Amino acid sequence: MTIINATVPLGLIKNIDDYSRIINEILKHNVSFNILKFSTTPEGINLLLDVPEEKIKTITESLTKNNILVNKKGRVVIDEDICIDCGACISLCPTDALNFKDDLSVNFSEEKCIGCLLCIDSCPRFAIQESR
Repeated sequence: MTIINATVPLGLIKNIDDYSRIINEILKHNVSFNILKFSTTPEGINLLLDVPEEKIKTITESLTKNNILVNKKGRVVIDEDICIDCGACISLCPTDALNFKDDLSVNFSEEKCIGCLLCIDSCPRFAIQESR
């Protein structure tokens, strides 16, 4: 599965028929995906989607065709040589992918990471980077 971020611009959806058109465009491709996060911003509605890797192109094309902005999100990597185990990243992690080990060093669970990237900006040492 791969994480993508989709932004539905404000004004794009004016009524229920607009939602229906976009959903039907996606469903016609027989793709299952998980909505990991739903939030609103001044720019529009943000969706963090977990999509099967082999369907990324199909979903991206369907969403883009409907004027939805799409970008692929990455997982994070921690440079343990730079990390000072301060834990600033832990408090922001919505999935507990970052936590303290028994020895109080930072532990990262790639399986739990949803690619929201909130932890990157919290690190005072820039030890957390988006993987490519």
